[in-house]
Amino acid sequence: MAAPIKQVIVAAICALPSLAAAQVSAVTTTATPTPMRWVINVGSDSSGLVPSGMVQQLQSTLGVPVKMVRPLLQPNSYLVEMQSLPVLGSLQTPQAIRAALQALPGVRFASPDIQLQRTAVPAPNDGAYATNQASYMNTGAYASLRMQDVWEQTRGSSNVVIAVLDSGVLFDNPELKGRLLPGYDFVSRVTPPTGARESGTVFDSGSNDGDGRDPDPSDPGDAPPPGFNCPDGSTTSSWHGTTVASVAAAQSNNGQFLAGMDWNAKVLPVRVSGRCGIATSSDIVDAFYWATGSGRVDPTIGVNPNPANVINLSFATDTPLFGGGCATNDMVAQAIADARARNVSVVVSAGNNSGGAVQYPANCAGTIAAGAAEQDGQLANYSAKGGSSSFLTLHAPGNANGLYVGASNTGTSTPNPNGSTTFLFAGTSFSAPMVAGAISLLKAARPSLTPSQIDTLLRNNALPYPANASNSVGLFGRLDCTPTACGAGLLNPLAAINAARGLSNPLPVANVPQSAVVASNGPFILNADLSTNSAGGSANLSYRWQQVFGNPVVLAGTTSSSLQVQSGMAGNIAEFALTVTDTATNRSNTSVVRLANASENERTFTPSGSPVGGGTGTGEAGSGGSVTPAPTSVSAGGGGGGGSVGLAGLLGLGIFLALWRRLYGVN
Repeated sequence: MAAPIKQVIVAAICALPSLAAAQVSAVTTTATPTPMRWVINVGSDSSGLVPSGMVQQLQSTLGVPVKMVRPLLQPNSYLVEMQSLPVLGSLQTPQAIRAALQALPGVRFASPDIQLQRTAVPAPNDGAYATNQASYMNTGAYASLRMQDVWEQTRGSSNVVIAVLDSGVLFDNPELKGRLLPGYDFVSRVTPPTGARESGTVFDSGSNDGDGRDPDPSDPGDAPPPGFNCPDGSTTSSWHGTTVASVAAAQSNNGQFLAGMDWNAKVLPVRVSGRCGIATSSDIVDAFYWATGSGRVDPTIGVNPNPANVINLSFATDTPLFGGGCATNDMVAQAIADARARNVSVVVSAGNNSGGAVQYPANCAGTIAAGAAEQDGQLANYSAKGGSSSFLTLHAPGNANGLYVGASNTGTSTPNPNGSTTFLFAGTSFSAPMVAGAISLLKAARPSLTPSQIDTLLRNNALPYPANASNSVGLFGRLDCTPTACGAGLLNPLAAINAARGLSNPLPVANVPQSAVVASNGPFILNADLSTNSAGGSANLSYRWQQVFGNPVVLAGTTSSSLQVQSGMAGNIAEFALTVTDTATNRSNTSVVRLANASENERTFTPSGSPVGGGTGTGEAGSGGSVTPAPTSVSAGGGGGGGSVGLAGLLGLGIFLALWRRLYGVN
C-alpha cells in the first residue's frame, strides 16, 4: 500500500492576482485519494453509541487506529481521523469506507472532510470605474444590474448581516472600514513550516497564521512558503476574502476604488481558509453554525452576538464520492438546511469548471448557486451552470469576459500596510457576493422575507438568458440556455426589489442614509427626509431615532427626520435606528445606520457603556438621505447619498449623481 497522503479534491481554479490577461483553461480533477478524516453524525438517537464507544467501533470496523479530533458545532457530529489506511478486507475505496461507517448502529451519516478551494481565476489590474463596474450601471447592456435605480430605492440597512466565509479580511482596507463586525477564525489546522509537498507543490493546507482557531479573522495571506507552489500553481496571496466582501458591501460614494452592492449592510468575517485558499468541510460546517447562532455552543468559541442573515461561501469542489452531487445525508447539506431553518439565505459560488455542472456545495438543496455571465448575458466561459428543483442557479454579470472588480492588497505574501488597491478578477467567487448583496438589499426592503420567499423573488424576476447564451458549443456555435441546462436566469435585483415592495401589507420606508466613516467628534446630521409612508408618499409620518450600539453620544432631533449627532464620535463606533410610523395605517418600520470613527479598529472595539434606549429592531430601509457634518463641524463625515426633500434636495441629488459619474467616468 502506498504511503498515506492528504486528500486534495481540486475542482476549481484559484485567484492569481497578477497582470496576466484572464485566460481560463478547462478544469481537471485530480484522482480521489482515500479521505483520512471523516465526520460521523450519531443522530438524535445514538442507540448507546457514545463518542468513546464510537471510536472503538470505528477502529474495529476499519481495522486501523482511529482518534477523536473534536466534536463539531453541528449537533451530534464528530470529526475523527484514521491513523493509517485500511489494508485488509474490502475497505479499499472511499465509497466502501463510507458505506461501512454508515452501517454502524446509531450512525446517521458519515461525511469525508474534503478540501474545497476558492473559485476565482486571474485577470489584469485596471482602475477605471466605468469599465470595471459597468455591470452595475445602466449602460444599456442586456445583463446590467441597473444598480443606480436600485440605490434610489434602497441602499440597505445595518440591520442586515452578511457572513463572508472565506480567507478572512483586511480590517484596515478603506473599502471595508466602518462595515465590519469582529468575526472569528475557524481554520483548525496549524500549518507546518512547509507542508507536505511533492515536486515543490504544497498539498497540506492549514492556518498560515501560526496558530489555530481564535477570535481574529484577519487575513495573514494565503501564499505558500518561498519556493513552493499551491495545487493551483499560485505562489502569492490572493486576499480573496477582502475582495469577496467588497463586492457585496464596499463603502460607496467615498471618492475611491469601487461601489459595493449594499451601502449599509454589515459584514461578518468568518475565516475558513488558510494556505493556498483551501478550506476543509468540517471547518466550514462549524463556521455555518456559529455564524447563524445555532448548533452546539463551544465554550471556548462562544456565541456569535451578530447572527447572519445571509451566508456567502465562494468555494467549490467536485465530489466523486457522491457521484458529483450533494448527498442528502451530508454534514454540509445538513448545515445548509439548518441555516435556512434559522431564516438565513445561503449563497455559494457555482464553480469554475468551464460549462460543467454546478459543483459542491452549491449543488446542495436550499442553496443559491451563483454563476458568472458577461454584460451581454452570455455565460462566462469558465462558469458552471445547471438548473435544479432543489437549488436555485442564477448568473451574475461581470464585464467583458466575466470580470469583477474588488478591493485587494499589493502584498505578495503578507499584507502591505499601505497597499490597499483594487484588482480585476474573474470567477464565480465574485458572482456569489453580487447575489448575496442583492439578498441583503431585499432583506432591507422587506425584513420578514424568508429564504423560500427570497428564492421565489429572485427566480421569478430573473432576466431570461438571451439566445446562444450557453458556454457549451454545438454544431452551429453556442447553444441556447434552458432552465435545466443553465439555470433560472440572470440576476435582476431591481425587479426583485420592486416585486418585494408589491407584496401584501406594504410597510413604510425608514430611509436611512449611507453608513460612513467619520473623522471628527461631531456634530453630524443623519438626514432621512426621503422616508415614505405605506403608500410611498411623505404624509402622516412620525420619526423616532435612538442609539442602539456604541459609546453614548449626545443627540438632538430624535423625533424629526434629521438626527443631530452633536458629539461623542471620537474613538467611537455608533449605530442609530430610525423607526418611522405611518400614522394613517399605524404601521411602523425600522432601519439602522452606522458611523465609525476613522481611528477605531472594528475588530477590537468594545463599547465602554450602554447607549440610552438600546435594542435593535427590524424594518425596511430606503434610498436617499445623507450623512453630512453639521454646519459647525470641523471636518466632513464621509460619503452620503441622496439629498433632502424639495427643490434644493433634488438639485443636490442631481449634482451628486453628475459628480459621481464624472469622478468614475460613468456614461
